[in-house]
Amino acid sequence: MADSKIVVPTDATIAAAAQALAAGKLIGVPTETVYGLAADATNQLAVERIFQAKGRPANNPLIAHFANADQARRWINVDDDATITWQWNLATTFWPGPLTVVAPLRGSVAPAVTAGAETLAVRVPNHPVMQSLLESFALPIAAPSANRSNYVSPTQANHVATAFGDSIEMVLDGGPCDFGVESTIIRLTPTVPQLLRPGGISTEQLVSVFGDIELIRHQAPASPSANTDSAGVEPAPLPSPGLMRKHYSPQTRLIKASEFDLGKMNPAKVARLYFTPQPQSDRPMAFGWIRVLSPTGDLNEVARHLFAAIREADQLPCELIVIDECSNAGIGRAIMDRVHRAAT
Repeated sequence: MADSKIVVPTDATIAAAAQALAAGKLIGVPTETVYGLAADATNQLAVERIFQAKGRPANNPLIAHFANADQARRWINVDDDATITWQWNLATTFWPGPLTVVAPLRGSVAPAVTAGAETLAVRVPNHPVMQSLLESFALPIAAPSANRSNYVSPTQANHVATAFGDSIEMVLDGGPCDFGVESTIIRLTPTVPQLLRPGGISTEQLVSVFGDIELIRHQAPASPSANTDSAGVEPAPLPSPGLMRKHYSPQTRLIKASEFDLGKMNPAKVARLYFTPQPQSDRPMAFGWIRVLSPTGDLNEVARHLFAAIREADQLPCELIVIDECSNAGIGRAIMDRVHRAAT
């Protein structure tokens, strides 16, 4: 039974999880963003098991997690350029928290973690269970989202156990994730930081600290399982995780509300996801299933419930999922990034 893999975090189970990592096994771990599929980031065979279990393209790097900024700094080089050093010092003010920093590699992580690139994505998560595990294990932990590649990210322990079953040793149950969307990813450069993926730290928060950032739209078109292109050549490493053009996608077709044509679909076959209470104009429509993600329209609450609601809708006998849209302000940029890619 998948649920038998879920364990309550205690000193004993966290120690057992650290032992499992040291033995090269995979475990499910909670963070404040989404649940991760974790392995020892210095063990090549263990990291390769992450890619195999997820069906993840080999050119898609992973995030290495650390207990604190000082530990993370030992594995990257931010000392050769004064501007990068300055950016690093500012970036660490967001830690522990949902910010990932891509910087030049210095430490000897497993090659699969970087997908062959000369940079490493590092993060200090803000979850007491993950923090305890990192302190107990004492090595970097590679932990991409614990979902099959391109599928909806997990925000509850049962999502992980159901997806991976016997492929994992255990899932540490840290409860529902606080943010519900993945970390923001920035890359340090000799000019200004580049925003590679919006997430739990908003663009406005970044600008308030760095003064200026560059928005990068680098999204790979690769299929979820392809490790070679049409010519049989291995694709170049991506600059960071989280850049696949199609991602966070349910099996059921998902579209944005602005694209929904009532005349072409029986509403009884539609699962409708609202960010705010259903408007009066929609109430005559007998949708097959309705979920309101926030009774007050709070986008932080929307983000927290987004992936779980999409997963629940995907289990229904419906033919279409229709989802609301929002502005790019604050966490809204991360929400719409996920919606755009889920609808691709």
